[in-house]
Parts: sequence; structure tokens; C-alpha cells
Amino acid sequence: MRRIFVWAMAVLAMGVLAVGAGPWAIHLSWQNDPATTMTVMWRTTPDITTSIVEYGLTQELGQQATGARHGYKFVREDVVWHTVEITGLAANTTYHYRCGAPEYWSETYSFITAPPKDDPRAAFTFAIIGDTQDNFTIMGQVLEKVREAGVRFILGTGDLTQGGSHYEFNLWFKAAGDVFASIPFIPSVGNHDVMLPTYFDQFALPNNEKWFSYDYGPIHFTHLLSVTEDDVVQQRPWLIRDLRSTTQPWKIVLAHHPVYSMDDSHGPTQRVHDHWVDVLERFAVDIYFNGHAHTYERTWPIRGGRVDGTGVTYVTDGSAGANPRTILGRNWWTAVSEGKVYTYILVQVRPRPAQLTFTVYRLDGSVLDSFTMKKP
Repeated sequence: MRRIFVWAMAVLAMGVLAVGAGPWAIHLSWQNDPATTMTVMWRTTPDITTSIVEYGLTQELGQQATGARHGYKFVREDVVWHTVEITGLAANTTYHYRCGAPEYWSETYSFITAPPKDDPRAAFTFAIIGDTQDNFTIMGQVLEKVREAGVRFILGTGDLTQGGSHYEFNLWFKAAGDVFASIPFIPSVGNHDVMLPTYFDQFALPNNEKWFSYDYGPIHFTHLLSVTEDDVVQQRPWLIRDLRSTTQPWKIVLAHHPVYSMDDSHGPTQRVHDHWVDVLERFAVDIYFNGHAHTYERTWPIRGGRVDGTGVTYVTDGSAGANPRTILGRNWWTAVSEGKVYTYILVQVRPRPAQLTFTVYRLDGSVLDSFTMKKP
């Protein structure tokens, strides 16, 4: 019976995306500086051996970058990914591109590079989404809302699928449509993502892809892996070096597990308290985003275990598709919370005065929460 089920899943998986030779599942990310590089990934059938991106300042393109392909086997299917990093780009500039090979080109898409990190005029909007996990219909609706908002990039707080299988990622990319072909997506790793090794084949990210950082405009982003205590302990020295070395005015950290939570299934994560919180406070991190708890929850700024205006704000954004859960009331840290809700967050970055405005939307477009952080 199990063999029949696996065979059926393989047939379904091959039918979800495979329309012609490719390219399909096209998506953007960064491996290096977002102001001067962009990485393009896509799938094809195994017989396509060439990995090319043609790009330029107009739809006539005119420039070319090449890359490499890698693959793995899923049941009887040979899965092939192509990865091309475009380098030497101008900051804060719109580029047009297509990917593939001479006989199999994609449509022409566009993307915008990041502003220089020292640009005092930088203004843009980005999005944050939590666990998509197993409801790809809701995920697709969330992504359309985010695209309509004109965001520059989308960040994820983990648990993209339920089981981390290739079949589920086929469904995930189908639900995303072509959103990620023009809007870079940078995820953090969740506990469901690492149930199988498939996750790391789907994305091209900085450093070891498990934990990494980058600057986008005036913000230093740090993505961490919070799945096990060994992971958390191992990253502590790196995290200290990373936060000590940045001179960016804003510091945002993302990981999967909550520091503070009143979710009915996932409460506070002790290992994160024990090994990261003091570092976040020492280096004046502005905000820590997480998923895992399928609720929305924002704390007051916290330092030393109590409310303090100079402390770190912790935000759980836990369902852009995963089954929403219940909030078990309020606690001393609670500023705003709501359960049984699908959410996404838009962040507006404004230079004068230097401020970040966070607006949390329910799927129906109503505002659940809104708050602003300012720098002197």
C-alpha cells in the first residue's frame, strides 16, 4: 500500500509543474550584496544543460550571465535546478531579464536592486510572512496581496511546507505563481523545513544558507536557525560577531521559534532565551521576527526580562497558510495579540525622519496592528 501511495505522489509531483521543458518555479534571491547582485533559480527537465540569464536596463536586454545546474532524485524523477548569479549591477535600478536556454526561454520579468546601504534617501517597502506550511491556497492569496502592495522583497520566518518533501515544494512553487520571479524571497529555516534535506536544494542564499546576514538600505538583517539547542549554541559566537560588526542604524533578526508566545501549542522557546536574548539586547537589535506559533503576537520592548523602552520588540507572525491557532489570553509582555487569523506584515522604510512603520494585515485586508519605530 505504501509503495502505491509513494508512486501516486510521484506522478502528481511530476504533473504539478512540468509543462514543457521549462523554465518553471523561477525565483529570485541573494547570495551576496542586494545592491549589486541578484540570483535567479529555475527548474527544467534533465535534458536542458545550459543555465543562462539575459538581462539589461530595457526589455531588449543585451547582457548575459551564466551559471550552473544541480539536481537530486525524487522517486523516479530527476529534479534539475539552474542557478545564475548576476553581478556588477547598479544600485536602486530596475533590470529586465529572462532565463533558460536558447531553445527554452522564460517570459521577461523585472526586478529592482537595493539602494546603497549608506543612502540617506532610501525609501521602500518589504513584506514578512510566517508559516505557509500546508494551505497553499491561502499562501497564494497572501502573496497576491503582498505583490499588490509593491514590495521590494519578501522575508519568511520558516515552515514553508508541512513535511519538506519535493512533492510539497512543487505545490508551494505552483501556489507562488510568478510572484517570486520579480520579488526576491529570503526565508529562514523552520523545523518542518529540515524534516528532509530538500529545502536547501530549492534556494540560493548567503553563507551556509542556515544562518546568514546582509544589508538592504539602512537595515542589517540577520537570519538564524533555531530548530535545536545545538544549532542555537553553535550560532552564538557568529551572532555576536555579526551584530558587533554592523554599523547600520536598524537591526532586524529573523528566526523560526518565538521568544515570547501565548500560542496554545507553542509557548516561549527556552533555548533562544538562554543563548540569544542577551546578545540581542547587548547589540540593540530593534525587532525579532519569528513564526512557529500560528498566531499574531507583538510584545512591548523588553530588556532584562521586563518592559523597557530601550529593549527588543518580539513579533510572532505565524500563519500565511498554516492552520491558525488560539491565543491563551495575555501576559505581561503582550502589546497586541490575536489567534485564529491569517496574516502578513508590510514594513515601510522612510528616511526623514528615520523610521520603520509596520502594518499587520489580516487576509481580508483589515488592519490587525500598526506601529512605528523611529531613530533620532
